[in-house]
Amino acid sequence: MKANTDGSSRGNHGLAGWGVIFRDNNGVVHGTLIGGLGVCTCYVAECKAIVECITKAIELGWTRLWIQTDSSSAAAAFNTNKVHWQCKAAWEQARHKMEWLLTSSTWRETNFSADSCARKGASLPKGVKQWWNSRADFILRIEDPNTTYFRFGS
Repeated sequence: MKANTDGSSRGNHGLAGWGVIFRDNNGVVHGTLIGGLGVCTCYVAECKAIVECITKAIELGWTRLWIQTDSSSAAAAFNTNKVHWQCKAAWEQARHKMEWLLTSSTWRETNFSADSCARKGASLPKGVKQWWNSRADFILRIEDPNTTYFRFGS
């Protein structure tokens, strides 16, 4: 299973949320997960998204997981086990239950469905989560693995 994650904060500190979209190797969406965080930083929101993603995957029996985030800092933290203190305990519990886990970063331009999830999550009250067994109706488009995306500028 592949999961794209994202965190969103309206200001840094601001009302924040996170989002995850789960897909199989054919790009078929198997679930959408969002959550509200209350006030926190963008970085904490990114890290919470990764931890919530792993927790939900375990709950669903998906123990082989590739996580993509548009935060290279968060990906590096999870790959080196230097996870933010607010996420550390949940990370330690969850990671040992995974059979295989890869965390990598991608450009924001190729993470737009997770971005939609995170922005929707930021509108939820702190601690509230929502789950769909498929693509949520607010996700207008999904990244296509056969499409070339471009990034302009430096």
